[in-house]
Amino acid sequence: MEFKELMTARYSVRKFKPDTVPDGAVDELLEALRVAPTARNQQPLRAWVVKSPERLAEVRKVTKYHYNAPLTIAVGFVADEAYVRQADGRNFGIVDASIAATQLWLRAADLGLGAVWVSDFEPEALKAAFPEFAPAEIVVLMQIGYPADDSRPVAWHTKKRPAAELFAVL
Repeated sequence: MEFKELMTARYSVRKFKPDTVPDGAVDELLEALRVAPTARNQQPLRAWVVKSPERLAEVRKVTKYHYNAPLTIAVGFVADEAYVRQADGRNFGIVDASIAATQLWLRAADLGLGAVWVSDFEPEALKAAFPEFAPAEIVVLMQIGYPADDSRPVAWHTKKRPAAELFAVL
């Protein structure tokens, strides 16, 4: 699929088949994260693959937006490793993690998988359920799997504001 088509065809999948995502595809998704750009190439990213039924049940306890996906990839960053802008002390770890997660999402679509970005979760419950995540601030629980046959974008998916409201050429 051409990149422009991929950008417009991708949507938030909210209904998945129960089929397991093959290890080779998971490797491809992790590679998309690994090669993502980060501020000053400081690479503060961290990710965890959650695929066992027991651990996916823990994901379901911390967010109602799991959509019974057969795979969750938690993406976050270690704040002490991220670039910090000197002028105002702003930490760019959340930007780095967001760029990487977007790259992951697009790679998933490119592989024929569906995904949905979930940032609505209980952070303290997540840390309790997944002590492995402790070194990082989790930005997204990306829910991934094969879209169900009747999966469709929500009605408002294609509603975009006019370019004139969003952009200015100076």
